[in-house]
Amino acid sequence: MGKAARLRAVRPDGAGSVPRGAGRGSVRDPRELSEADLAALREHCADAVRALGFRSADRGDHLQVTGGPFRGSGAQLGTASLERLAALAPEDEWAQLAKDYVGELIGAALSAGEQGASLGYAGQALRDRLFPRFTARITEDRLAEDYTYARRIGGLPLVLALRHGQTSKLVADIHLAKAGGPEAAWAAAEKNLFAAGIGRPTAYAKDGAAVVLLESEHPRQASWLAYPDRLMEAIGIEPGPLGILFGVPALRQITFQTVTEETTMAHLGSMIELHGILALDEAAPLSTHLYHWRPGEPVSAATSTGEEGPVLTLPQSVMEAIAGPGSEAWEVQRPVA
Repeated sequence: MGKAARLRAVRPDGAGSVPRGAGRGSVRDPRELSEADLAALREHCADAVRALGFRSADRGDHLQVTGGPFRGSGAQLGTASLERLAALAPEDEWAQLAKDYVGELIGAALSAGEQGASLGYAGQALRDRLFPRFTARITEDRLAEDYTYARRIGGLPLVLALRHGQTSKLVADIHLAKAGGPEAAWAAAEKNLFAAGIGRPTAYAKDGAAVVLLESEHPRQASWLAYPDRLMEAIGIEPGPLGILFGVPALRQITFQTVTEETTMAHLGSMIELHGILALDEAAPLSTHLYHWRPGEPVSAATSTGEEGPVLTLPQSVMEAIAGPGSEAWEVQRPVA
C-alpha cells in the first residue's frame, strides 16, 4: 500500500475538524501519479543529470548519480518534491521541471562543501530571505565548530538558512555579520516565518482522537515547533493544562494533537504510526519522535528511543493523565502498519 492510500485510511470523509484559523477554503489534492508517470519523471531527471556531465542509474525510488566529485557509490537524488510539482503540471512541462530540479540539487551539492562560500546577499536583502530551519545531517562536531549560534528545540538543532529554489543554504557563524549579527538574523528569520503562514491543514482521525497536519513545500514548516505559542495563537487554540503533542516527520511538515484527560497510550501510538507514514518518500525526513509543550515550559522530547521501541519521557502529571496514576506503562510500542 502506497503512502497516499495509507493516509486515506486514517482520513475518512469528515474525520476531524480543522481548527479555526488553520486555513481558508478547500485545498484540492494533486492527482496521484501512476508508476509509468514516475518512471517518466525519473527518465527526465536522468537526462538532466547526463546533460550536466554526470552518470545516472535508476534505482526505483531514487537516482544514483556518479562521476566527477560523486565518487564510490555516488549520491542519491530523490524525486519526492519533483513528483508533487509534476502532479500539478501538464506532462509537456515535466522535462523542464526535472531540468530545473536536478540543476538546483546538484548545484547545491557541489557548493555545499565550500567553507565560507558566499550566500549571495547581505544586509536587508539577506535578512528578507532568512528562515529558521532544523537540520538532522550536520554532525555535532560541525555544529560546535561552525554553527555555534544554533538553538536546541527538544534536542533538535535549529539553524538559519535561506532558500534558493528547491534547495537551502545554511547560514554559518561566518555569515552572521552580513545579516547584522545573530540577534538581527534570528529576529528577521522569525518575522519571515510568521509572515509566511502556518501551511495547509489536514485532519487525521483514529481511535477517537484527531491529529492535525500542517504542511507546505518549504523546509521552514517544521520550524513552527520552536514557536508553539505563536502557532497555537495563529490557529486559535488555547492549550489546556496537559499541553500539546507535536511531531515533525519531515522539514515541510508539523503535526499536533491536544492532550486531554481522554488521551490514551493508543492515541500516542497512532500518532507515531502516522508520522511513519508521513515521512515515507520525503526528501528531507526529520524526526520520528513526539514533542510536548505547554504554556510556560520549553518544548521537550516526549519520546526517546528504547530497546523495544519509543519510550515516553513526558512530565509526570501528563504521564499519569495518559497512563493512569502510578502506572509503569512507560513505553509506547510502535504499531504494525
